[in-house]
Amino acid sequence: MGKRTAIAVALLVALSSCGAKEEKAEPVKVKKVSGVQTKPVEVVEFVRKATFSATVIPKEEIFTSPKVVGYLIEEKAKTGQRVKKGEVLAVIDSSDIKPDIDKAKAALREIDAAQRELNKALEEVRANKRAAEANYSFAKRTYERFKALLEGEAISKQKFDQVKTQYEAAKAQLEAVKAKEKQILERKKELKAKEEQILASLKKAKAFLSYTYLKSPVDGIVLQKLVDKGNLVSPQTPVYKIGSFPFRVRAFIDNVYSDKIGIGSKVIVRIKGKKYSGKVVEIDKSADPISHKFGVKVETEEPIKAIPGTYAVVEFPSVKVESLAVPKSAIYRVGALEFVFVVESGVAHLRPVKTGETFGDMVIILSGLHKGEKIAVSNVNKLVDGARVEG
Repeated sequence: MGKRTAIAVALLVALSSCGAKEEKAEPVKVKKVSGVQTKPVEVVEFVRKATFSATVIPKEEIFTSPKVVGYLIEEKAKTGQRVKKGEVLAVIDSSDIKPDIDKAKAALREIDAAQRELNKALEEVRANKRAAEANYSFAKRTYERFKALLEGEAISKQKFDQVKTQYEAAKAQLEAVKAKEKQILERKKELKAKEEQILASLKKAKAFLSYTYLKSPVDGIVLQKLVDKGNLVSPQTPVYKIGSFPFRVRAFIDNVYSDKIGIGSKVIVRIKGKKYSGKVVEIDKSADPISHKFGVKVETEEPIKAIPGTYAVVEFPSVKVESLAVPKSAIYRVGALEFVFVVESGVAHLRPVKTGETFGDMVIILSGLHKGEKIAVSNVNKLVDGARVEG
């Protein structure tokens, strides 16, 4: 028992002695870096020929859709093919439309035959009418003469009645011929109205038939075929995407050139080793918030002999540009990220920046700094955020 008691006492003494000791916190050590030069951020002016990457684009991108519902039975245009305005790109099934056209044409042939018969009958009736008018005119004059003779008792009543009968017969015959002429004319009018109705239906059917031929709305190139043969298409179904001529190039320009480039600015475009003269025809109204670049569209004097999507280079004439700039030695890189150390009250603060082009020993700063801020321009790889800077 004495041995166990001795061990327990020893453990208690050891534990009590451990608890009695207190660790003292070490003071935080601030890294000091000497030999660091600082410089205020400046606005510098430089002259250069601005060169930017660009892409060939069509003047417009147009989606073509049919005006009728049907199955796509034939594809005539392929992606990359140049097409003319009005050229057939694809054919849609017209089996439901052609019978209406054939029926209308058959009805028109029947009307045409009936009209020929009526015209022939009308000629005969009008010939009879001329004869009946002549007979009536003669009978009327005879009747009026014999009526005067009867009143003077120069002829007998019997003779007058005979002349009167002939006059009334001639009058009845003329009226009958006129009635027949009127009947034929009314029938012709009915046929004309029916013909116009059928022609309107035929015109509509032909229009629908023409809609089964999907045509290019512009001179251009087929950028994309969106529907395969055999699929059901409708006015809500784009079948092709067409790029119209003339082709242009689109470039994205650094924001520092925003007030140096305008509509009509002359440029040089290079595509696959070929040089084109061109001018700016369109400028975006705002810059991209991430890249801080704005888009421009350039139209060349001669047609671009390349397909949309081809890489191009746009060269602007030498221009004077003012921008924030810092020495290249001030840039601290961590992977693809770029930073500078802003020095305030002798302490370096790490700040992310967005850089632009490089000119000699200077780098354009697109965002992250302000004019007059003091930054470290030497020994930046030795600095850390919060380090004390000593010159």
